[in-house]
Amino acid sequence: MSAHLIFDQISEKGGYISKSSIPRTVKTALVEYLRDEIIHGDLVPGQHIRLDETAVRFDVSTMPVREALRDLEAEGLVSIFPHRGAVVTQLSADDLQDIYQIRGTLEQLGTHLSVPHMTGATHAEMTSLIEEMDSHLDEVVTLVRLNHRFHTVLYSPSGRRHLCDLIVKLRYRTQHYLRAYIAQLGRMPQAQVQHRAILEACKSGDAELAGSLMYDHVVDVGSAIAEHVGQLERTEETAYQGASEA
Repeated sequence: MSAHLIFDQISEKGGYISKSSIPRTVKTALVEYLRDEIIHGDLVPGQHIRLDETAVRFDVSTMPVREALRDLEAEGLVSIFPHRGAVVTQLSADDLQDIYQIRGTLEQLGTHLSVPHMTGATHAEMTSLIEEMDSHLDEVVTLVRLNHRFHTVLYSPSGRRHLCDLIVKLRYRTQHYLRAYIAQLGRMPQAQVQHRAILEACKSGDAELAGSLMYDHVVDVGSAIAEHVGQLERTEETAYQGASEA
């Protein structure tokens, strides 16, 4: 089956991948589309992704679906269990708090190391991405991609490949929880204010201030998401206890 058929199906369903960016393989197309479904909330944390059902849905064999799920597992978006199959990775409030605190420390370091090596072109791209995010505040998938690109551009001048790889891996692990921050909590405008403050510190060459602002930004986002997930956990626990006592 060709990737073109998958994209025809995506187009008919109102999906998020445009034909202008058609991947080279069916597996890549599946990774992109399943990732978008997870980030958008069509597939939610804890939900099973059935191998056979997914293959039928995209009219492909199970082999590229299995490979796509392994790629998503490497990103942290999917967890694969023996005898249970693939599940959208579910993180607890404590997990999220832990990951975002680690991210805050790493991203502060990445920012601090990058600032001295930034150029006018770096600042221009960061500015453009912030402005583009302003234009897509109600489009979760697009906003998550632009946000990820903004942070990637920011850390790249550091030249610290292993540090950047660690940051990317941790960012991937939590990207499907950004939907709550954007769509349910409505906090992206606040994040944009923080992005602009970080940009101004970068442009002024103040590496220490930029790093500190980045740490506060990342931890603030993580705390908001962790608090939201914690509330959901408490609600579910209360409902379970009530059902048990009934």
